[in-house]
Amino acid sequence: MKVHLVRFTLLAMLALPAMAQVEDAVPRPPVPGIAVINPFQPFDRAKFESMAAKLGASKEQLAAFAAKVDELGLSRAADDLLRAAVPKYDAAVKLHEDGDPRAALELMQLLAATADPLLQAHVRYHLARLFLDDDDPENAIQVLNDYLSQNLNLSPLDAEAAFFYAQALAEVPMLEHALPRYQAFLAWFPDASERFRSAAMQRITEIERQQQSRLHQLADGMKRTTRDLRKQKTDKPVQVDQEGYVEELQELIEMFEEMEKQAGGAASGLGKSNSPATSPSLPGGESSVGQLNKRPSLADRWGDMKDKDREKIKVAVQNGLPPQYRKQLENYYKKLGGAAEK
Repeated sequence: MKVHLVRFTLLAMLALPAMAQVEDAVPRPPVPGIAVINPFQPFDRAKFESMAAKLGASKEQLAAFAAKVDELGLSRAADDLLRAAVPKYDAAVKLHEDGDPRAALELMQLLAATADPLLQAHVRYHLARLFLDDDDPENAIQVLNDYLSQNLNLSPLDAEAAFFYAQALAEVPMLEHALPRYQAFLAWFPDASERFRSAAMQRITEIERQQQSRLHQLADGMKRTTRDLRKQKTDKPVQVDQEGYVEELQELIEMFEEMEKQAGGAASGLGKSNSPATSPSLPGGESSVGQLNKRPSLADRWGDMKDKDREKIKVAVQNGLPPQYRKQLENYYKKLGGAAEK
């Protein structure tokens, strides 16, 4: 790649997001410090089955759960049991599986209506997966913060919740927080699915490589600024960040020019990244709870809805949810609308 093309490409990466129309700020999700001592306890199956029975699981459904464990795995079987026991939960998860924009609202309404910690854990898990599926890691972090502080050690979903928390942090990107959580996941869940453990090890390797690369660090900062602008954050720090990136880009371009002169060829390190630290996909293997078939994006589905149906969702968000949940969904549907217009 020629240096003048490098210069054009890198500067364009900053110039394009700067042209976005911006209005109000979107705060970053808080990230609690990681525990030194493992907060996860071994799964208590008897306790789980007792809590499921209190939610309405019948003896037949509990027997079906026991039969499914070996076939589907503990996490999937447990989630299927709760779906059978709580029809409203099953209906909300089906909306997610079908790529229906109403899924976030239905899950959030169920979360607001229940005080049962086991049901909260499963609803929050699916909400976090929904937000991650739609490139909204900040909302996923907020949901999983609540899971990890209020619903721990109730469900076999704990291991996957820990993995997806690290993934959400990596996708923001907040790599300094993601790395120790991937490492903790591997240490605390030695019996987790090899599919998740393999992905965690790959991401740890990539994050460590990125932390040693000035260019990757700059790209991560640019991605963060682009996300802020896409979410209509307009405060001065974002503008200052852009100015700093331009200066550092110029230094990098000059460095690549010097390298090209000395080597007589194009500078390296600017190819397409295969970074698993910012990729939501998992390697092939056994299925996880909530794994979905390929379908049109939620933004496309939102854009295809009738105006009156979109308005119904917006009214329900405004009138039927506590303030903290309402704000999350307002940001979510606002982003869906913006993505659908592109």
